[in-house]
Amino acid sequence: MKKSFLFILSIFFLSSCKEKINDECTYTYEINQPKGYDLSSISEINYNGFVKSFQFINNQVGYVLMTNPNGSYAEVLKTTDGGLTWTDMNLAYRHFSRNMVFKDENIGVITVHDTSGCPPPNCEHKCVILKTEDGGLTWEEIEIQNLKGILYHPQYDSQGNLYALLGFDGQYTMVKSTDDGDTWQEFYRSDHLGFSLLTFSYKIFDDKFYISTRDKDLLVIDLNGEYVKTIYVGKRSFWDVEIIDENNIIVVVEDVLKTMDGGETWETIYNRSARVIGFNSVNEGLMILNKSNCEETDVYQVNDLIASTSDGGYTWTEPKKSTTNLMSDFEGSQKMSNNLWYIMIGNQLMEIKK
Repeated sequence: MKKSFLFILSIFFLSSCKEKINDECTYTYEINQPKGYDLSSISEINYNGFVKSFQFINNQVGYVLMTNPNGSYAEVLKTTDGGLTWTDMNLAYRHFSRNMVFKDENIGVITVHDTSGCPPPNCEHKCVILKTEDGGLTWEEIEIQNLKGILYHPQYDSQGNLYALLGFDGQYTMVKSTDDGDTWQEFYRSDHLGFSLLTFSYKIFDDKFYISTRDKDLLVIDLNGEYVKTIYVGKRSFWDVEIIDENNIIVVVEDVLKTMDGGETWETIYNRSARVIGFNSVNEGLMILNKSNCEETDVYQVNDLIASTSDGGYTWTEPKKSTTNLMSDFEGSQKMSNNLWYIMIGNQLMEIKK
């Protein structure tokens, strides 16, 4: 009798575990918001490919850089109604696009990896960008004669100067343009600069540059290219760096770390992978948090959710249900105003607001 009871109990235990695992492995498309926030879809971009980056110039005008599945075809779409509808600008550029930035409604730059004339995909014998001055209607291909390599993550400072990281033969140099990409000059060189192509490289904040290093730290320089300090982190490559102010910084590596003293000390505020949507203040912010992994399927499948914090990440408010592969489909976010962000999930543009 006792053996029969134990056998029945073991069958129940195994079936319960299997049911729990299967629940975790159920593919869930619905994206839920944490309590106190509203999440809604603005539009689905109908394109045979995927979003690499997006940028809104104001509440109405925005751009999306698209690419085909193997990354060797670039296209730009534009909206003039806040993302409700998108117009194909017919760029149809057949080289590897890297990054896009717009200065205003008219001037924009796309950095590319032009592999013409050499065996792809690793040749870096020339440096090429695409530039528009009419809001994407026409594009000029510009070869930068004094540079060799690929330009990554172009960004403008508050004075309208354009910066990028130049990658050549495994080394990185920060370069600067004062004429929207027509000409470039070296701005900062260091053997310590380095980043993964899919992750954070540098950010301009309060007229300072926070740059990723090979040692997985943050190098800080000013607008004159002068060294300020090194913020020691010493973890894996940064996925995200959120600089709330010079003392309060959040970094996402294999977990989420926070400093309140400019990097002198760090503490873990979430011990799994995550992505930053944005922070309004030291206390209030939104992140995508990984909750569990499914090991039963042959394809990548994890469960993530959008969570909010009101105490700087020490506690998180989460929706009841997670979404499958939400983090891997996350293409970035942009703060539109206080308590309002646009986020791109796959090819779907959404807004989340408090």
